[in-house]
Amino acid sequence: MQTHRATLLHSAGANLAEGPVWHDGALWWVDINGGTFNRLDPATGRNEARALGPYTADAVPCADGRWLIAQHQALFLYDWKTAARTPLAAAHHPALGARHRFNDGKSDPAGRLWLGTLSLESAPAECALFVIDPRATAPVRTAVSGVSLSNGLGWSPDARTFYYIDSPTRRVDRFDYDRATRAISKRRPFHVFTEADGWPDGLAIDAHGHVWVALWGGGKVVQLDAATGAPRAEIPLPVSQPSSCAFGGPDLATLYITSAAQDLTPAQRAREPLAGALFSAQPGVSGQPLQPCRLG
Repeated sequence: MQTHRATLLHSAGANLAEGPVWHDGALWWVDINGGTFNRLDPATGRNEARALGPYTADAVPCADGRWLIAQHQALFLYDWKTAARTPLAAAHHPALGARHRFNDGKSDPAGRLWLGTLSLESAPAECALFVIDPRATAPVRTAVSGVSLSNGLGWSPDARTFYYIDSPTRRVDRFDYDRATRAISKRRPFHVFTEADGWPDGLAIDAHGHVWVALWGGGKVVQLDAATGAPRAEIPLPVSQPSSCAFGGPDLATLYITSAAQDLTPAQRAREPLAGALFSAQPGVSGQPLQPCRLG
């Protein structure tokens, strides 16, 4: 198995850095508990943070130039230039419980938003993964129910396979995906991690269809083979809680990795001074072009 080296990109000091996205020549990310939405220029190292409020969980670029922000139980369109917010009424869904919040989300190959939830009380199997499409007859649809902590999601380059993580299961699952109907079917395990591996969190899929998974508590990112699900490569990190990853850079050949300091004890923080930082690696493969969200 190949090992790739990670380098420090930005000493963010974030509590829970998440949701990295390469867009418009920059790396965008959120600090969920810190409540900020950030734009990092890797060329200069300059990071600009916007305070949006607690539980700013996800930011997805839209085709009209704005951002779709998922924050606690609200969705709104955000204009980076003007800071204007436009609420998205289609976010309401009766399955979203009072103690739930939005978590990881991405735009699918047709521009629809897939967005999961988690329980703030760590209650098992009571959350879900939703598909949000205001153009549809049912603007909000439950795609996967009985979820404990919805995390990484992504699509294969041919848009025929959907990958999904419910972290407490320690599995990366895959489904058949129908682009026209947004339906997923035939759920089966793609890879099951051990307790020693940590918890699978965010993921990215490269141009060859291999799946890169951040292992929370495992201190690394691993590449899983598209055909077999077996580990092919890994990126060790100087932090124990990598949270997500995304391909970016001018040629999409850099893997950007977020991390967290959340829940670390003072002794652990002393051993991990870079917890909450952002890292980069050159894994020898490129990612896929971004599909903007078309909710605006």
